[in-house]
Amino acid sequence: MRSWITGIISRYRLPLTLLVIVQLGCGVLIALQPRYYQQLVSLAINGQHANLWTSGLPLLEQLALIFLAIAVLQGISGYTGTVFSFNLLKQLQTDFFDKASHLPLSYFQQQSAGEFFTKFSSDIAQAQRFFADFLPGVGRELITAIAVTVVLFYFCPASLTLAALGIVGLTTLLVSVLNRIMGYYARAQRATWSDIQRVFDETIQGIDTVKVLAAEEQQAEHFQRHTSGLQKLSVRAGAVLSVFSPGIELLTQLGGLGLVALAYYLIARGKMGLEPFLLFFFYATLLQMSVNQLTRLVATVQTEFTGIRHLAGFLAEAPEAEDSHPTVTLPSQSVAIELSSLTFGYPGGRRLYNRADLLIPANSVTVIDGESGSGKSTLINLLLRLYAPQEGVISIGGIDLRRISRTELRKKIGVVTQNHFIFQETLRGNLLIAQPDASDRQILQALEQAQLKDFLARLPQGIETVMDPRGQGASTGERQRICIARLLLRESPIMILDEPWSNLDDRARKLLAEVINACKSTATILILTHERHPALAVDRLYHLDGAQGILSPIRFT
Repeated sequence: MRSWITGIISRYRLPLTLLVIVQLGCGVLIALQPRYYQQLVSLAINGQHANLWTSGLPLLEQLALIFLAIAVLQGISGYTGTVFSFNLLKQLQTDFFDKASHLPLSYFQQQSAGEFFTKFSSDIAQAQRFFADFLPGVGRELITAIAVTVVLFYFCPASLTLAALGIVGLTTLLVSVLNRIMGYYARAQRATWSDIQRVFDETIQGIDTVKVLAAEEQQAEHFQRHTSGLQKLSVRAGAVLSVFSPGIELLTQLGGLGLVALAYYLIARGKMGLEPFLLFFFYATLLQMSVNQLTRLVATVQTEFTGIRHLAGFLAEAPEAEDSHPTVTLPSQSVAIELSSLTFGYPGGRRLYNRADLLIPANSVTVIDGESGSGKSTLINLLLRLYAPQEGVISIGGIDLRRISRTELRKKIGVVTQNHFIFQETLRGNLLIAQPDASDRQILQALEQAQLKDFLARLPQGIETVMDPRGQGASTGERQRICIARLLLRESPIMILDEPWSNLDDRARKLLAEVINACKSTATILILTHERHPALAVDRLYHLDGAQGILSPIRFT
């Protein structure tokens, strides 16, 4: 976390330096004010009524200039802080997408999308507050406290100043204890809040399942358990803060009263004059205010630290291993895929492939069938190098998969998964994600090849129609064929379809089979499924045997 904070400070050293300098300037100006107050009061106490107007007016003018300068500096600080916060937000969002694109798939499978997004958004907001508010605020109060201390040592008895510093030291110690306690509660509240966001996300994503099973009450109870836990944590944290913070403030108030009593004692003993006493009174009050403000800042900074710690941890996650050798380019035409003695199993799980052999010829439709959970979808992860085989070799077009970069593989291998994800943007935008520079003519041609001409005709604005969230306005078959249209637009020489027949009626299955058959002339097609359709022109069929939790070698039948 420290290195990440240092990196941000280094990256934005100019605006942060300006923020700190402006706040330091405010601190110096604030520290000058009590001197003028003391001089004005001294004029009144000494009875110099004749000179009060002539002598006091310049002091009032200088005070007004100080107030104006502080207001101007605070305005500059606010503007600079706003610009800096926006730039930081933009940079962190850029860093997020860059990091996300280089993290392994397994990282994102460990948490829900809603929970992840909520935490990341909260972390960014906390980072903005830390850099734009906390650091400059602490700098302002520290410079004020230091300037006040210097003035006290210069004009007032050392015993009085040391007593004031002793109170400040004790207050600082108590604040550090409070900070540690609040750090524990901040981490616990964050973890509980993450659980609440996960329930929110899963409820919305699975609302159809919840309603079909009439499970609204169960989900509500599940949510209530988490919110009750967060409430208890929040109450405990609030109780600690409500006891400690006023207690610390009371200590400083009593300390200030004790300092005044000590000052009176020194005056009575003739060791301190009236003017130094007035100066001490004003500056001791300012020192107390600065310490109180520092107390509030430090007591609440643990929330920011917790968010920054998680944000820095995410950005420090190890990316996918880079290719350590020169990579090659795959041909743009259909090529064969071959697995030789492939062995693979997920960490902590059973072995899914045990010295398996497989040949998928070019310009063919190859089907691998098997029961759900047998490991068919895992083959996609292996072909895209999302995971690496433990033993054996995978080759595409006679080229070892390890010599082909991940980027090149994902450009040339088109995959249609069971999710059929459709983004909430125009139909054009949903297709351009596969080929950003495609023309409207190419888009319409891909839609026609995917047998989506009738679907397109129903859309009120054609390809400019904005799709419903997750493509809810389209049938399962139409969503699937939209995904196939993406592959056709990209002209992928290798096409993989994972469980393409699931949730389709007979007509939709027949249409999909016709689309697949038509693609065979330009692509190598692999279909992973536990059921087949008679209209599909299958060239090769393999069976994946996952009996007894262990996969037997893939064999041609």
